[in-house]
Amino acid sequence: MPHIKFAIVGCGRLGTNLGVQLQAAGHTVTGLSARHIESIQVSNQFINAKFIDTCPWKVTSMADAVFITTPDDAIEQTCQKLIDNNGLRQNGIIYHCSGSLSSNVLSAAINNGHAVGSFHPLQSFPVKNLSSNPFENIYISVEGSKEAIEQGKLFAKDLNAKYTEISTEGKTLYHAAAVAASNYLVTLLQLARQLNIQAGIPDDIALTVLQPLIQGTLNNIHNHGVTNALTGPIARGDLHTIQNHLFCMTKELPDFVNLYKMLGQYTIPIALTQQSISENTASKLQKALK
Repeated sequence: MPHIKFAIVGCGRLGTNLGVQLQAAGHTVTGLSARHIESIQVSNQFINAKFIDTCPWKVTSMADAVFITTPDDAIEQTCQKLIDNNGLRQNGIIYHCSGSLSSNVLSAAINNGHAVGSFHPLQSFPVKNLSSNPFENIYISVEGSKEAIEQGKLFAKDLNAKYTEISTEGKTLYHAAAVAASNYLVTLLQLARQLNIQAGIPDDIALTVLQPLIQGTLNNIHNHGVTNALTGPIARGDLHTIQNHLFCMTKELPDFVNLYKMLGQYTIPIALTQQSISENTASKLQKALK
């Protein structure tokens, strides 16, 4: 693809990694900007941009594509500043990299006739001084105007990432999916860890002993799909085991009982889809987990 001139506004971990890897793919950085010069200087040790400035429009005006990688609450204001100070070239594209916000937050650029998009790598990022490509084989979601989507697809390819297009209206639910898969997985594993500690397993290995089981489940989901990966007492219709769990947890870990019940309630429909339990058994399980 043609080499693109790009600018980064926001020199955190994502902005730095993005700048490094786009340069490695052959694109040219026109400049870096962030609120604090010290942050820019740290990032520029790895990117070596010719122009750096705390005023973003001073480094973006010659860029074909601008990436705003600031915190979410600064994106709209940053875009407005670029428009107010003629910081976007006429045919330039402006992206933000938020997972939760759609391209509509760039309304100042939209109203000024610019192509806009959100470009979100579905990954958490390491420290700035990376030694490998953190975008490789992950998914990058893109939504926005036609030009932004087409160019975003090419950027994803250059980063050795996979590409998926989502609707502007669906961006919030997309982000909720990421929260459920990542953040709430931490909460779920905290539940499992606390149960093991209460059972007498030492704190330092309470989660470690579960790791083969966790990895095996993830492998089964990958190989066979979510529904077919379900095992355990609900998939077997083992009402007595569920009742025993609830009895012991109510005595030993009452703060986690409601979470366990809710997870169980949402597991029953998966077992029904799997056809491993009957409607009658499902009803009994639901009653126990209310």
